[in-house]
Amino acid sequence: MDKLNLILSQYPGGEPFYEFDISETPLSSILQVDLKQLSGIFTPEGSDSGYFVAQLAKFLGKLTTEKILLYVCADCGDLGCGALTAQISFSENSVVWNDFAYENASETFEKYPNIGPFEFDKVAYMNAFEELVKKVKN
Repeated sequence: MDKLNLILSQYPGGEPFYEFDISETPLSSILQVDLKQLSGIFTPEGSDSGYFVAQLAKFLGKLTTEKILLYVCADCGDLGCGALTAQISFSENSVVWNDFAYENASETFEKYPNIGPFEFDKVAYMNAFEELVKKVKN
């Protein structure tokens, strides 16, 4: 199984964000994200926002969704400008991310068929997000 960590990262000149580190490789490297254009959705300064709470609930399966936002427009954070997304599914023992795509609110521009799926042990996955919550509250 893959291992997920969320680590504080920052592109030179950009805002800090929590990077998805999958089995010791940043997801932005795997997807070849241009961090001048897109940024991670979990940011230290946004941790008190309803947006942060809603996105966190989707990653934890507390808010039903088929897709999660991974990286969004660095200027506005809106799916309408474009975002990297993935499908998320939960089972009793695991969480799977697959079907990675670059899209906006109305169309898919690019799919990444050779990336993923990433399967995480559900307990370890939930613990990674609990650690994120602890980090942003301090």
